[in-house]
Amino acid sequence: MLDDAVEDEWVSRRDRRVRMPLARLSRVAPDGTPYLAPEVQLFYKSKGTREKDDVDFEAVLPLLDRNQRAWLLDALATTAPQHAWRQKLQ
Repeated sequence: MLDDAVEDEWVSRRDRRVRMPLARLSRVAPDGTPYLAPEVQLFYKSKGTREKDDVDFEAVLPLLDRNQRAWLLDALATTAPQHAWRQKLQ
């Protein structure tokens, strides 16, 4: 799911203004399983929001910390200012 990187930053192919340091892009679960930062996964899911994407958003929202919420809110403000998730992220 990695689009592009410029030096040490991931750059979204959808909108090159949406970026994240590569060091924050991936995480590792306690069992060693790597996974994509949840705020980035939700960003991907936000493009063509389906019912299951809304369910995923509602399930993950309480687990996001302030920085993760802020990143997703900013990414959505950049790419989809009217997105319904923005109100719940504030």
